[in-house]
Amino acid sequence: MAALDIPDAVQVARIKRQARSNWMRIFYSRTALIGLFLVTFWVAAALLAPVLPLPSPTDSDVMAMGNPYPSAAHWLGTDILGRDILARLIFGARTVLSVAPLSVAVAMIVGITMGMLAGYYGGWIDTVISRFSDIILAFPVLVIYVILIANIGPSVTNIVIATTIASAPGIGRITRGLVLGLKEQEYIAAARLRAENTLYIMLVELLPNCRSMLIVDACLRIGYTIITIGILGFLGLGLPPPNPDWGGMVKESVTVLNVWPLMSLIPSAALVSLVLGFNLLADGMREAWKP
Repeated sequence: MAALDIPDAVQVARIKRQARSNWMRIFYSRTALIGLFLVTFWVAAALLAPVLPLPSPTDSDVMAMGNPYPSAAHWLGTDILGRDILARLIFGARTVLSVAPLSVAVAMIVGITMGMLAGYYGGWIDTVISRFSDIILAFPVLVIYVILIANIGPSVTNIVIATTIASAPGIGRITRGLVLGLKEQEYIAAARLRAENTLYIMLVELLPNCRSMLIVDACLRIGYTIITIGILGFLGLGLPPPNPDWGGMVKESVTVLNVWPLMSLIPSAALVSLVLGFNLLADGMREAWKP
């Protein structure tokens, strides 16, 4: 019996070496490294926000309300309410980097489940899931967000729900296409001959072979979700005050745009850099993992 297990052990070891090699190839991609640097910068800033020597992002400095320009006390100046822009920028990164990945993670779980069921079983299950996806995908994503958030109110939970409803059908369609191409492979037939149950085949045989494409898609969707959160904040449908919100910061600066344009440009640049980081990271992973 031990002799029969040797080929399996060799195969597992080979798969693990290949997986490590795939991840290491990311570090040879200049595109991925630039994206990883941008994302890491904002993640580090968000994690270190509570220990950095910054004023409270919600407290107003009455003395600075008439002078929003940079000073020793406020390195990037203050907003129209006298709140420190740098503090709100960094604490806003904590909001964005907690809400966007959480929303996409929930959407990925729901979407992958839908795609696995539709692609593996086919038949009426595929038809029902595909028609439901077509209905959701027929609407512009931003319209879905605005309709849902405007009716159920802005909060982290509601943003997660809106992201799941808007993104899960697209994720499911990608997963379905991958499963349709994989379920006829020989290793799936071998798993069926071993009398493995459907859940095992989906989670152990199919899902790992879809993960590279799904990870790339998740990175892109995090970037899209960050943009959407910024747009919702600008429209007044973002997280309620006093939560720091990059989109809300841009909205608040519109009235003083001619006097102090950096009040709008700083959160806009932060939003662009973080989204660009996730997009470059996704492009780099796609390059590194292409066949």
